[in-house]
Amino acid sequence: MEISYSELRAKEVVNLQNGARMGKIIDMIIDSNGKNVLGIVVPGMKKLFKPGEDIFVPWCNISKIGNDVILVSLDVASLTGVTRSAEMNLEGISDNKNDDYL
Repeated sequence: MEISYSELRAKEVVNLQNGARMGKIIDMIIDSNGKNVLGIVVPGMKKLFKPGEDIFVPWCNISKIGNDVILVSLDVASLTGVTRSAEMNLEGISDNKNDDYL
């Protein structure tokens, strides 16, 4: 199956675990070789006066891509957040286990 990012981001993402609408895709994560899609990113819940963390959905958790909707199966307790930043710089990250990263 071939589908463009433009087509994907026009579809609503719905979680099969709780029936919640998660919003539309805001980003797609691919591996560094550009060969595999690792997952999609949907907007997180907005908090009063605080931006919500975006939610990463691994590609293996996508159950079905339909005409209007993308069905995913996510355990709400295992959701992982993705922080968007235009100034994100990953070059300075080291493998030193003594460094603390938040």
